[in-house]
Amino acid sequence: MIEKFYEKYSTEEQDVIVLIQKVLGASPFEDQWDMLATTLGMVFCGDGKVDVKKGRLNWLVSSEELNTKKGWNRFKSGQICHIKVRKLLDTYAPKNLTPEEFNDWCVVEVLKPEVPCPQLEEVWADYVKPIVIEDEVLGTLMLNKEFDMFECNFLWNETDISLMLEIDPDDQSSWEQTFGSARSIMTELEKWDRTMRMFAAKELTNLANDWMTDDEDAVPITEEVFAERITLSELAFSFEDSFTAYYEDDDMFWGHAVEICGTLTQGMESANIVG
Repeated sequence: MIEKFYEKYSTEEQDVIVLIQKVLGASPFEDQWDMLATTLGMVFCGDGKVDVKKGRLNWLVSSEELNTKKGWNRFKSGQICHIKVRKLLDTYAPKNLTPEEFNDWCVVEVLKPEVPCPQLEEVWADYVKPIVIEDEVLGTLMLNKEFDMFECNFLWNETDISLMLEIDPDDQSSWEQTFGSARSIMTELEKWDRTMRMFAAKELTNLANDWMTDDEDAVPITEEVFAERITLSELAFSFEDSFTAYYEDDDMFWGHAVEICGTLTQGMESANIVG
């Protein structure tokens, strides 16, 4: 079982100094857990090479170790540590990424949990420095570097709405496409809001009535009533022209959110309940 996990990695072990971005998650592997942390840079102790790019660290733990210093608590954001690692074999990198872009390693041993490293300390200082953009249409947007998206809140129909714009932090020239999509909707938000509510009503009104079958006193919901009851709470934009809107359900689905997906060019594509 352990051998099956490590067979994806080179047998060569390397000593590195690594900067931890965050512990990202745990996924089942046989009867154990495959832990994942993201990194912001490495210094290779063998030749002193400094590699400042995002990467991944994986390690295997048992269920008993999951919530201990071997699992979720092994690393923390901003930690610079000395570890022994093995590189993921090229054949296991995702097809849409080169092995260099995927930059995946497994942890063999933590040699020192905290070490000084001026090069990586500089990387971390730059990483935590806030990036704020003032946009005439969208307002004041702050970059959430953990999730690679700009965020802000705005007032819409006396309600605070969350606005999120996903970006590629390594390609600033692509940001304008996401910002442009957001501006297109925000400048005509009343029209888009009405269109999204009507689309969701057409797709989900029958389902809303199905959820009330156990309530003998419930009044059947019409599409017009459904559209009036849901209220916008969040708008998210991706790299291209696609967007996702989240609406509060007014308890028609017992507190689940209504998710509406679409694109600027094709309009509404799907409506579902989530959460």
